Amino acid sequence: PQLAAYREYLLNEPTLQNALSLKECITNPDIAFTRGILEPLSSLRRVGKIDNINCTILVDALCEAEYHRPDHGDTITTFLLKHIPNFPTWLKIIATVRTHLQELTKQFPFTRISLDNTQSNENIQKDILGYINFRLQNSPSIQSNITLSNNGKVESGSVSQHKFSQHLLNLSQGSFLFAKLTLDLLERGQLVAKSSGYKVLPVTLSQIYLLHFNLRFPTIRSFEKVTHILSVCLAALYPLTLLEIFYSVNSLLNDNFLAWKEFLQRFKLLSGFLVKRL
Repeated sequence: PQLAAYREYLLNEPTLQNALSLKECITNPDIAFTRGILEPLSSLRRVGKIDNINCTILVDALCEAEYHRPDHGDTITTFLLKHIPNFPTWLKIIATVRTHLQELTKQFPFTRISLDNTQSNENIQKDILGYINFRLQNSPSIQSNITLSNNGKVESGSVSQHKFSQHLLNLSQGSFLFAKLTLDLLERGQLVAKSSGYKVLPVTLSQIYLLHFNLRFPTIRSFEKVTHILSVCLAALYPLTLLEIFYSVNSLLNDNFLAWKEFLQRFKLLSGFLVKRL
């Protein structure tokens, strides 16, 4: 890790740990951020304990915080805007925001890159095409599930792969998630795209998730087992621990208490959809 020196410094400084405690972060987040993160990082870099390289902090989906604006205080966007002038020059921020909410970031002194405008930014196309081709070349199962036949004759692998990669590139419209989930379905054999028009392929992320859920939960009864778990997780404003989900789910059940063992079995049904927080 590039900031191992900061971790070591944090472990050996009780006052710094106290400055970054949850209580202090809630009481005065500005002081906690400045004294607990920015000042120590600058100091460690100055004495040569942090290498002379640039580091980045990724803040994904700034706009999500706007849906849960506090009655008072900062959102993540306004908090960052306030502290950016004090960031050391070697510590960079990469932030993402949905296109229709980009007004939220208009005051940021950042270089802007649009991931939606795939026609004018060929690098996006190249990146996704490179990812698709990498998956194709390294997965025999995907290759076999996209091989086309023409008048009873099987096309060569390279021709089929080229046609498919171009088709998926156009469908993805710049979305790596769409490309990944589609390729995952093909790799597991849950999709077979051997018709020339690739009509079986989903065309939106919603269709992909619907297909995933239909495969995992083929009946209403099987889906009902995880309905409460999904409801709790989707309603939460922050990631919940397993125990928090367990108690929240049981608060929804008026008649029957869900035992811990049964809860874990149901939670496992959502593996791949939910990431467990330790």
